[in-house]
Amino acid sequence: MAAQALLDSLLRQADYFVLLLFRVGGLVVSSPLFGRVGVPAQAKTGLVLSLTLLFFTLLPQPAPIVYSSLFGYGLILFREVLIGIALAFVTNLFFSLTFVAGQLIDMQIGFGIVNVYDQQNNTQIPMVGNLYNLTLLIVFFAAGGHRRLFAILYTTLQRLPVGSLSAAPQIGLVALELFSKSFLLGVQVALPIIASGLILELCFGVLIRTVPQMNMFVVGIPAKIVIGFVILWACVPVFVHFGEQLFDQMFLGVEQMFATFAGVP
Repeated sequence: MAAQALLDSLLRQADYFVLLLFRVGGLVVSSPLFGRVGVPAQAKTGLVLSLTLLFFTLLPQPAPIVYSSLFGYGLILFREVLIGIALAFVTNLFFSLTFVAGQLIDMQIGFGIVNVYDQQNNTQIPMVGNLYNLTLLIVFFAAGGHRRLFAILYTTLQRLPVGSLSAAPQIGLVALELFSKSFLLGVQVALPIIASGLILELCFGVLIRTVPQMNMFVVGIPAKIVIGFVILWACVPVFVHFGEQLFDQMFLGVEQMFATFAGVP
């Protein structure tokens, strides 16, 4: 009986369900967490449908969606997808900071030209950046970040119901602010390696002055690689702890982006 009642409700409110589906789908498909190339399309579709059905049953009875034509309904669909994509954009920004840090670290330890192919973005990414990105992804799911992200999505549906999007003139400024914040965080991740590289260069400069016969190319490059990997290994626990703080910043950014759509100053 409960399943039949849900089906009847879906048929009566099909336009609302489709709008809800598009907002959830915009977030899931565009997110670097769930929309990765390696995730099967069946899994993405199942997750989107499951979340949409869950939110459909939890949310209160919606007001009728008002639109004058099929074009008007399509415009509302586009706006709902835009909300989901904008929220996913914030998560993408904060996960991409690992590539900024990885590029800086690779240049310090002598791996500046060593890249790996990224199927997600169809481009070359730094090796250490890929390692950091995968580590951050594991920490995200281990810390329950996906549940918190879904809870924020549910909050957006409560505070900004489907079909009620207002103008968001400040979205560009918010995106620029979040971009600068994520870039600075990426530099902070790479700071230990950058500092050690500068100290190592200083030591090599002193050695060249004291022992001119020593070939710094033969000694210096392997030393930079070994010391760089030792510091990377030592920084793993710190990076995991940093990741938990990073997620707090990321969720604040998601809420800030949502507030822009909701018209909250």
